[in-house]
Amino acid sequence: MTLPAPSLSPDPIVELELIRWRQARFERITECVEDALPALMTKIESTVASMSSIAVGTAQISPDNLWKTLFEPWARQVATRVEAEMDEEIGVLAASLSEKGTSQDVLRVALPALAGVGVLAASLAAIPSVMSIATVTTTSFFFFTTTTISWPVLAVGGAGIAVASFTGSRLVDWLSDQNRAHLEARLQCRARIAALGHGLASGERSLVTDLQAATLRSLEAKLEIA
Repeated sequence: MTLPAPSLSPDPIVELELIRWRQARFERITECVEDALPALMTKIESTVASMSSIAVGTAQISPDNLWKTLFEPWARQVATRVEAEMDEEIGVLAASLSEKGTSQDVLRVALPALAGVGVLAASLAAIPSVMSIATVTTTSFFFFTTTTISWPVLAVGGAGIAVASFTGSRLVDWLSDQNRAHLEARLQCRARIAALGHGLASGERSLVTDLQAATLRSLEAKLEIA
C-alpha cells in the first residue's frame, strides 16, 4: 500500500472493527463470484454444444481465444456488481468511522493489518494503488487468459475425427461427442480455477483474490482523497 506513515498508534477497537469488516466483505465477494459461476458454466455448455466438430477439435488444441470470449464478459459483469456493492460498503464504513470521530491517521495505520493476508500478496502486487474494481479486473484479464492454468492437449482432436471418418459414421459421431464433452469439461474446470482459485497455490491469483485486493485499493483511494 502507498499510504503515508501514520502519526498515531492504532486504536485496537478500530483495528478489530476493520478486520471484521474486511472478513465480511471478502466473504461477500466470494459469494458473489460463486453465485455468478453457474451462468458461466451454462454459457460454456451452450457454446460448446453449438460448435462444429472441426471447431471443437481446433479449440482442443488452442483454447485460449475461446476461453477469452467466454470468461472476459462474464468477469466484467461480476466485477461491475461487486464494485457497486463494495463502493456502498466502503462509504458506510467511512461514515461510521467519521461519526465516531476516528481520525484518518488511525484508519491509515490499521490498513496494513487489512492487507496482511498472504493469499492476497500476488493480487495486491499486480494492482495499482488507486483504481476502481472494474478497471482493475479488466487489466487483470491477462492472467486469466495465459497458459498459467495448464491445457493438456487431447490426443484425438479434429484431425483424429477426420481420419476416423474412413471407418464409419458411428465412430465419427462417438469421437465427436467425446471431443465435445472433453472440451466442455476442460473449460468448466478452468472456470472454477480462474474464478475461485480451486487447485491454485495460496500465492497465486484468481478473480476472487483480485476483487478482494481491489476492494482494499478502493478503500485506500477513498482515504487518499478524503
